[in-house]
Amino acid sequence: MNSIDLLIQNALVFDGNGDAPQVQDVAVHQGYIQDIGLGLKHHAKHTIDAQGLALMPGIIDSHTHYDAQITWDPYVNPSPALGVTTAIIGNCGFTIAPCKPADREITMRNLTQVEGMSLDVLRQGIDWDFETFPEYLQLLQRKGSAVNVAAYIGHSSVRTWVLGEQANKRAATADEVERMADIVRDAMAHGAIGFASSTSPAHNGEGGFPMPSRLASDEEMMALIKAMGEKGKGIYMVTKGGQMQVSFLEDMSAQSGRPVMIAALLHNSTNPTAVFKDLDAIAQANTRGRKVVGQVSCCPLTMDFTFESPYPVEGLQSWKPALGLTHDALIQKLSDSNFRNQVRSELGTTATFRLFNNEWDKVHVVETCQPQHANFEQRTIAELAKEHQKDPLDFA
Repeated sequence: MNSIDLLIQNALVFDGNGDAPQVQDVAVHQGYIQDIGLGLKHHAKHTIDAQGLALMPGIIDSHTHYDAQITWDPYVNPSPALGVTTAIIGNCGFTIAPCKPADREITMRNLTQVEGMSLDVLRQGIDWDFETFPEYLQLLQRKGSAVNVAAYIGHSSVRTWVLGEQANKRAATADEVERMADIVRDAMAHGAIGFASSTSPAHNGEGGFPMPSRLASDEEMMALIKAMGEKGKGIYMVTKGGQMQVSFLEDMSAQSGRPVMIAALLHNSTNPTAVFKDLDAIAQANTRGRKVVGQVSCCPLTMDFTFESPYPVEGLQSWKPALGLTHDALIQKLSDSNFRNQVRSELGTTATFRLFNNEWDKVHVVETCQPQHANFEQRTIAELAKEHQKDPLDFA
């Protein structure tokens, strides 16, 4: 009888390979699975009767934005409670490293806008005991975490380090691109798993300006991907806009010799075949020897928002005049019938990629600020608009 550290008995085992689950025992020793089967006979330091419970490999969450939170929350909530044992951070290139002290405020404000994070929480919570990407990884290692962490070097942060306040306003010079490439090389040498970027029109930062990576030329993007892959490792992760074609990303994979991971491949009710065309193009690219992977969601993409931070519509061209406005100025713009008509018109068109597609029956009022509107809560805008005999956009 072998001696082991842990024996889990009578668990419904999901092996992660897609096979049907089976009731089995699992023997673990020195951190490794030693045996799987029913009725295992081992002398174990610890035995767990898991009858009625499920057992599965830890989930690798390939798309998270814990870059800031993990500096103050070693438990990386809520991931462990959801079965996640490895979190990939830095997605879309929205990282907090590298970051010079002078750029901390704009970095936090960008995250507030693009990811809906609380500015007060970021200001109070982030441990800024780093500037460079290697120093950031060292900080995470010192602090430790409840889950394994793998980090991309982020395009927007790299761009901000080199271009400063111009990062979200103009193209980079050849010299600036080379300086960015050096940062990517250094990050890869110190443990980055790849390079992440975004070209999505939905990704806007402080004041409604596009996130810095959206200003990158094709030449800049290729230079940084090649810098990432010079040592034969690294993944290029990109949240692509509707105008970025899979064929272009296949070419990037071919030239760099590295895998490309494409997010976010979501269903679009105004153009329902678009996402399947992308998936078909990805499959075809892989038949030509590339390694191109699409990120899809296993559940609907939901988000909480207010009209002061209306993330689902910020990618609309017609919404641009409202970006960055607050309080009275925002109310005045939203009250402008011409502005609303332009938004309404755009929502009525077909789009390659759009987070919100005029589906007001999916927009629920969660909480109201004024007591007289409390009866709106837990109802859809479509339902309320019909009740009040108004167009949904006008009612909202």
